[in-house]
Amino acid sequence: MDKLRTGIIGCGRFAKRHATHLAVLPDIDLIGFCDQVIENAESYCQQYGNAQSRVYTDFAKMFTELDLDLVYICLPPFTHSSEVELACHHRVNLLIEKPIALTMELARAMARQVQASGVKSQVGFMYRYGEAALALKRELQSQLGFMCARYACNSLHSAWWRERSKSGGQLVEQVIHLFDLTRYYFGEPTQVFSMQGNLFHRSVPDYSIEDASGTVIHFASGAIATIAATNGAIPGRWDCDWRICVPGLTADFADANHAVFYQTDQTPPNSFTVSSEQDLYLAETLDLIAAIREDRQTAVPIEEGVRSLHLALAAMRSAEQNMPVDIE
Repeated sequence: MDKLRTGIIGCGRFAKRHATHLAVLPDIDLIGFCDQVIENAESYCQQYGNAQSRVYTDFAKMFTELDLDLVYICLPPFTHSSEVELACHHRVNLLIEKPIALTMELARAMARQVQASGVKSQVGFMYRYGEAALALKRELQSQLGFMCARYACNSLHSAWWRERSKSGGQLVEQVIHLFDLTRYYFGEPTQVFSMQGNLFHRSVPDYSIEDASGTVIHFASGAIATIAATNGAIPGRWDCDWRICVPGLTADFADANHAVFYQTDQTPPNSFTVSSEQDLYLAETLDLIAAIREDRQTAVPIEEGVRSLHLALAAMRSAEQNMPVDIE
């Protein structure tokens, strides 16, 4: 079986999580590396490429010159432009990191392009691939339930991340993972109310995003989710955990791979533990490769990226207006 000729757009720090897997998978031939900073592309090529690999600063040129089967789009949110459009034009399957855009106009245009071209798409909501997350999905009998979740870190991150016009804010750029999980379990939301503020970084120049937020989401199923987030917690740690209560079952997640399940319809409640070291980035890549080979949809196609972005942006509007926002 021929290897999938693969390129990477955006050779920054985050893309290494994908490149380390792509470089050793027998299904993949990493032949193209593109970054606006040529030194970044060259560094990736030396570390992950081969004698036939090439480097670019222009992804349009890469699509034209290389007969790609697959591309990984690992760009900061504010730099998204025509990369999905060109991938679809050249019939190149794609993985795109979240958030897929900062506006619904661009996100919906991406989805239309993918649908029209028939390429396979994957959005980087890797929490859905955790063994514990999958175990709960299998246990669910309905979409009725309650979720409380927490995302906490303490870092200045990159300069672009601190500017709302470039990242969308902590909720849009990071906490969107938890927003996506709420949809994964409870279906589509109908209303969101979010309160946000800058409590810890008021003296930091150009820090224009929220560093504390509380969000409540109501779903068509009747489910309710609450999500608390901050960038003012423990330095050097990224804590992301959640509890989900559904009829007859409560699950406490330390992360997507580790959870304790309590069967609350029994007296006393029986419990069992799911614990795994599943590599979430490898799991989403293997799903994408299988979808290409089997001509099927991935577990997280681009439409999911559109819907979770829609929810996150609605939460941002709610905070700006200081009132609940209905979701179409």
